[in-house]
Amino acid sequence: MKKRIVLGAGMLLTLGTAVASTFLYGHEQSAGVEQMAERQITLPSDTEQGSAVTPEMIAMWKVTAASTDYVAPKAPI
Repeated sequence: MKKRIVLGAGMLLTLGTAVASTFLYGHEQSAGVEQMAERQITLPSDTEQGSAVTPEMIAMWKVTAASTDYVAPKAPI
């Protein structure tokens, strides 16, 4: 009997959460949010022209690369 009560309460909470989220996120945006969406964001990388990678640069990277820079990912316990 207790299992049925717990299961029913859990289902009601799940259904209530789903209904509440549709009220929060299921409607159209307000005017303030629309104005923010129209604003464009520019990053420094959008305006700067990147330098082309040359074979000399690649050779320098290979020479200066060290295997001690690598850190192996740690497995969770």
